[in-house]
Amino acid sequence: MSKQNSTISEKMAQLSELVAWFESDEFTIETATAKFAEAEKLAKEIESNLSEFKNEITVLKKKFDQE
Repeated sequence: MSKQNSTISEKMAQLSELVAWFESDEFTIETATAKFAEAEKLAKEIESNLSEFKNEITVLKKKFDQE
C-alpha cells in the first residue's frame, strides 16, 4: 500500500514509529532533520484526513437532521 492510500491508523502508526526513533539510541543529528520532515508531513496528512472526515460527518448530519 502506498503512503498516499494509507489509512489514518496506518499513518498514526508510522508517526508513532518516527517519534519512537527520536527517543531511541539510534538517534543521530544527521538523520533527525529528514525524520522530522517525514513526521511533519505525516502529521499534516493526518490532520487533513481528519478534517475531511469531519466535513463528511457534518454533511451527513445535516442530511439526517433534515429527514
